[in-house]
Amino acid sequence: MAPSGTVIGSELSAIPQGGPWEGRDPRDPRDPAEMEIRFSEEDELAQSVAEMEVTVPEVLRVTEACQAFEHFAAALRPACHENFFYKSQQAESIGTFWSHSWHGNQWKKILTLMTFYNGTAAIALGFVAALVMMLFFSFDLLPGFYRGYYDIQWSTWCLLSALLVSSGTLLLWRPKNQVFLDRICINQANKNMKTEAILSLAGLLRKSDTMLILWDPSWTTRLWCLFELSAFLKSSTTRKQTLVVRPIFLGRISIAVFLTLTAFNFPLTIAPFDRAKMTSLLIPIGCGLLLGVSVGYWTVSTVRKYFRELEVMKQQLLDISFDLTRSTCCDLKHQGPAGEVLLCDRKVVKRCVNIWFGSQEAFENTVRSEVLEILSRDLSERVFTTPWVLGVTSPVVWSFMDFAASFAENFDVDLWWRSDSICFLLEGLSIWLLAIPSIKDVMIPLSRLMQSKPASSFAEVLKNAGVSFIVSIPIMILLLCYVWTRNPNPARRAVTFTGCTLVVSMCWSCVACALKARLRLSRC
Repeated sequence: MAPSGTVIGSELSAIPQGGPWEGRDPRDPRDPAEMEIRFSEEDELAQSVAEMEVTVPEVLRVTEACQAFEHFAAALRPACHENFFYKSQQAESIGTFWSHSWHGNQWKKILTLMTFYNGTAAIALGFVAALVMMLFFSFDLLPGFYRGYYDIQWSTWCLLSALLVSSGTLLLWRPKNQVFLDRICINQANKNMKTEAILSLAGLLRKSDTMLILWDPSWTTRLWCLFELSAFLKSSTTRKQTLVVRPIFLGRISIAVFLTLTAFNFPLTIAPFDRAKMTSLLIPIGCGLLLGVSVGYWTVSTVRKYFRELEVMKQQLLDISFDLTRSTCCDLKHQGPAGEVLLCDRKVVKRCVNIWFGSQEAFENTVRSEVLEILSRDLSERVFTTPWVLGVTSPVVWSFMDFAASFAENFDVDLWWRSDSICFLLEGLSIWLLAIPSIKDVMIPLSRLMQSKPASSFAEVLKNAGVSFIVSIPIMILLLCYVWTRNPNPARRAVTFTGCTLVVSMCWSCVACALKARLRLSRC
């Protein structure tokens, strides 16, 4: 999607009308002869768009995703008026068509796109950096520092290097995915080419392998967003295409959780320990816990709000009507800056939908059934996935890699199973792979069940705090288990703690199943 008056919004109405308007008063749309010409032109435009063909090959263009991220994602910021057409090139097909509303929060959208395209590479390279640092430190190639307990040199290289590498990759990685972004791929300086691109929009969607919807509450209310979706649904009947939906808040929450866990784990790897003053260790860890509780509360509040927005979206789709959607031409009462009459985008889009689906009612029924099912499923079940939560909680493993490197000087190849290093890695992996996914599996359905917002602000705070407390129960249990399982024998210590983690995770998974069953019953 595009900003109204900037890229696509009300652009059909801005298409040059030519001769039929000459000698007439453009300010009087009520003239019958003029109205007949307008209806005829709207029919011709609708017929042209509905054919789903690219009118001229030059408008089928793509850009690399990295081009959209350049200069602080200038192409995604409406306030930047630069012409970005030079970043695009002609192509035979489009990898991913970006559909978004320019009325949503621009920075949320930018962060979500960056995590979507760069996130996997950032986490993967972070793990590579942590592994390299762990090996280097284990072979005494890097200096350590003394923390006041255990007569060893401690490492903080894994967590620190992984943080720097993953952050740098997220910001600087240049994904080469071929995408269509209207701000770049439609020539804003050439009116004729711009017109051809708008007339070819349905054809461009038919040439797209994937449609990425960057969803926010305003997306469902925009006429052009529904037009793009209807064109994609129509084209999907003739070739295999993929629809991907991501809420625009996901990038911000991913980065917040990642940085919070990093901040929490840093004191565990670097805080000095004075046996005579327990506060030397408790203060930094306490600050980390306070930060974790604060961000955990904010995360629960954000997720609950998100599920409330999903309910609003469902109602919007159930009550879908082109007459209720917004378009710039109607907002301007079909008059341009100079008083010229603008064609109605809504009428043109309606005619296209009638050609594709048989009637406007048939399309609206498709939205109420197929589209509602797709968006509800993708936005509720395919957003907070296990791979996603493992990615944003990677700092947990990186800190345990530092512990493993710190104890590597006592590593015995013949007795590797009794090595402190191997045992620390096993404990870290058990927390990361077993406990964290089960905690996520409880938090999401619980937040969804508790999504309703009370009338009182105080009650809302209590509700967020209550959900946060329930979600934190397995964390507190695991902390107690970690203290309880400390044993001079590393192998026994690791096996016991891993067993405790497995039991807690299985119990919490049962709770998650019960919550999901309750959700299904509530929807019946």
